[in-house]
Amino acid sequence: MSKLSRLLSRLSDRRRRKNAAAGKNQDGTPLPRPNFFIAGVGKAGTTSLHEYLRQHPQIFMPDYKEPHYFVNGYGVEKWEDYLLLFKDAGGKKAIGESSTFYSFCEESPGWIKSILGDVKIIIILRNPASRAFSHYSWLVRCGYEDAPTFAEALEREPARLQDPSFRTQCPQFYQDYFYFTTGLYFEQVSRYIEIFGRDRVKVYLFEEFIKQPVQICQDAFRFLEVDPAFVPKIEVHNEGRVPESIALQYHLRAELIKVQDKPDQAAAARTLERLMEWNVCRGGKPQPDAQMLAILTDRYRQNIEQLETLLGRDLSNWIKA
Repeated sequence: MSKLSRLLSRLSDRRRRKNAAAGKNQDGTPLPRPNFFIAGVGKAGTTSLHEYLRQHPQIFMPDYKEPHYFVNGYGVEKWEDYLLLFKDAGGKKAIGESSTFYSFCEESPGWIKSILGDVKIIIILRNPASRAFSHYSWLVRCGYEDAPTFAEALEREPARLQDPSFRTQCPQFYQDYFYFTTGLYFEQVSRYIEIFGRDRVKVYLFEEFIKQPVQICQDAFRFLEVDPAFVPKIEVHNEGRVPESIALQYHLRAELIKVQDKPDQAAAARTLERLMEWNVCRGGKPQPDAQMLAILTDRYRQNIEQLETLLGRDLSNWIKA
């Protein structure tokens, strides 16, 4: 690309961002804005639901999953960059995005309401003990967690919650490490119901979603007021594995973070990525400790019972699991 072409490209980007900040396309028409959100929770099928919903011809969801604009200090930070995610959504009846920490972060519901008004909210909940283990396994697989066992990760959580240096120095968004705390769903769902109203908040259970994905999707289509007869293509997303060596994966991720945004280190970054993939391929599927899950489930018991009352749903299988 010539210097002139690069200059013209930069000028075009500046104009586009300036227009986006004002909520407009380059031709002056209003930029589309989201009118629904998949607000969580992590490791509960949100990626799959995102992919299924975006197949619907009346629904737009950006390729960029989890922009997390409505979370302080995480994700897309500028309003104009966020709006540009939806620039191709013109003509779609339902426009949405998926950001799993919208459920946990206290500021998100009110912030969304203050900017976008009475949007619709979809939340998928999973047995909190199983979800916590799955989240730990994901962080381990990606090289963001060096705790060698799930039990040790849980033991570290209280100290991490109170440690301001951990917030700034951990390799991933610090709230990703709150395995137990992020599973306290009663408070999270209550906030959304209080702010948006019960009729604008749809809650699904992961355990039902994996058994009847088409039925759940079609119910979501009705909730979003699009054609409920559409049948999405069902595929497995985010199938989990753990690396053979957790310590090696953590080390490789740390090295990758150092070089991944440096053009002159592209070859080194690719090598590190291949080594991480090799380490995962040599590992196996994560296997939770039944006794540990039972202990964790007991810690969640009161919160689950409160959630049962809030939703008017039987969640006894979570307690028995």
